[in-house]
Amino acid sequence: MRDNQQLNQACVQELIHRQLPQGGWPFTADTTQSAVEPTALALLALPSNLVRERDAAIRLLLHTQNANGSWPAFSGDDGGGSGLTGLALYALNRCGAQGIVGHRAVEWLLRTKGWESHWLWKWKFRTSDRNVRFDPDKFGWPWMPETVSWVVPTAYSLLALKHARGISQQDLAQLRIRRGVEMLYDRICPEGGWNAGNGVVYGFPLAPHADATALALLSLSSEPPNNFITASVDWLERRAETCFAPWSLAWTILALDAFGRPTAPLTDLLSSIVDPAEVTDCATLAVASLALAGDGPSIFGVNS
Repeated sequence: MRDNQQLNQACVQELIHRQLPQGGWPFTADTTQSAVEPTALALLALPSNLVRERDAAIRLLLHTQNANGSWPAFSGDDGGGSGLTGLALYALNRCGAQGIVGHRAVEWLLRTKGWESHWLWKWKFRTSDRNVRFDPDKFGWPWMPETVSWVVPTAYSLLALKHARGISQQDLAQLRIRRGVEMLYDRICPEGGWNAGNGVVYGFPLAPHADATALALLSLSSEPPNNFITASVDWLERRAETCFAPWSLAWTILALDAFGRPTAPLTDLLSSIVDPAEVTDCATLAVASLALAGDGPSIFGVNS
């Protein structure tokens, strides 16, 4: 079994090697367009002593921000914004890069809602469309504006708002946080954990996904313990025994670690299946580095 810290250092070195001249990271190593998700995750994964690389990543994110305060999925795309805005803001906040950029991003997050929050969609889901089981009064954030709420962008947005500093509209921010938390509880799968969106469709329970469940749990780590959280952590712990995809396994380790569950065997498993040079997905490489470093509780604000 390889030493986890040495493997983490190898992941970091591979991330440095893949950083684009503009300062960001692409989704895959064979492309050259900066993408927000791998860039934000790499920024979280890079040690604080890598000042030059971190500063370049921060500049790329600042330059990529849309005029309306949001972030696109890729540099130069999605002028209206994307569900990765919360992740970008969270990464910048954790690095101390806030100011006007952060205020504009918070304002965008406060304005942006899943479309089920609109009165017409509420009427639709309560009358003509009863195939999807959820409460439209409980809404989060969409992947793209003017679409319904999804689990992952809601989790990213909750992390961002919970750890943002100097929010001027505190009452509205707290309301949106409450609605987002309620939305996650409302969309939970019957056995615990989260699918991408809803827990039950056409009367059939959907299977949870490890990555969506882990991200949802990280965004809920500061909430009072309850049956929803306990059932989901228990499900994730059981699922981890047969999880061999590096992306999902790494997020699982971070979430279980944040909730005080043992992760040493899972970290050893991750180290046995991750070869930094062979992981072409830069976002996966960054999350694997975070999991191997054992920084989950501090990086995702559990101890802050």
